[in-house]
Amino acid sequence: MKYLVCASAIAACALMSTPAAAQPAQPRQACLAKNMVDGWKVVNDQTLIVNDRVGRKYTVTLARGCRDLKWPDRLGWTASNGFAIGCIQHNDFLLVPANGPDIAQRCLIEDVQPYTDQASNH
Repeated sequence: MKYLVCASAIAACALMSTPAAAQPAQPRQACLAKNMVDGWKVVNDQTLIVNDRVGRKYTVTLARGCRDLKWPDRLGWTASNGFAIGCIQHNDFLLVPANGPDIAQRCLIEDVQPYTDQASNH
């Protein structure tokens, strides 16, 4: 009986100390790096499809309030975390420079997700 209790305790300790590598990996979050932006397509005033330099695409969703995004040939990105590099994410800003009579805009980013072509899913 003493050996059975000891063996059970050893087995329980072994299960509790299973290395993290043996556990299922969490999906890695995609990162649209500010210094990797290489073009975009404006879907509407709240949605952009942004390309990076290695060919990945991301859907960037903006809060309401920005307008006429189809015209700018330049866009800028600011980080809410204060760093010049890093991932574009929730609560960062899209900077739209003034264009003719339009004023410059600072658009709040609500979400950044890897792009999926919705048309091909139907």
